[in-house]
Amino acid sequence: MYLDLVERWIVRTTGRTLDQHAADPVPAAAHLPASADQLRLAREVLLTAVDELRTLLINGDDLTGSPTTLASALDEISGHVSEYEGARIHLEKLVTDPDRMGYVASHPVQPVRRRYVNPGDTVLIVLPHIEYLRQQKIAGRAVRAQIHTADVELDPGEFPGPVRLTHGLAGIYRDRVEDRLYHLRATGERRISRH
Repeated sequence: MYLDLVERWIVRTTGRTLDQHAADPVPAAAHLPASADQLRLAREVLLTAVDELRTLLINGDDLTGSPTTLASALDEISGHVSEYEGARIHLEKLVTDPDRMGYVASHPVQPVRRRYVNPGDTVLIVLPHIEYLRQQKIAGRAVRAQIHTADVELDPGEFPGPVRLTHGLAGIYRDRVEDRLYHLRATGERRISRH
């Protein structure tokens, strides 16, 4: 499995992969994949802005362009640094969350496997322990869901009316290398309880 810099840092710091965190029944752990995505995006945007500044300097555009060209590029980078720092601080809060750390200390790493899905599939998923789902009292439940391009629709037989959740809320993730959707199953899981 390919691990990018952000995930390698998380594994080194916590001893668990993002997939393993996502399967843990702790809100901070369940929020780690989305927070890691935010940090990845902030890093990518910052790197692009820095590369553009470097190109501007190498090409001498700072000498031939407007006198404010350099200042404008630096202001843009400064804004991206602020976004990056905010994303990093948020991720670090989840990593150092006392409930998450307590769970890790008292529970061994749970092996998980990815089950790839496509839009149009109807599959049994386990809803993650994201705070919103805990408030709805459905976190950790196994439910049938139809996968759509940007969200999932929970089985109307179990929930009155159409209930749609974004992929992240429903525990559907995107494999960045294969560009495919997947959900997680604990490999030791024999039977999923349906509350």
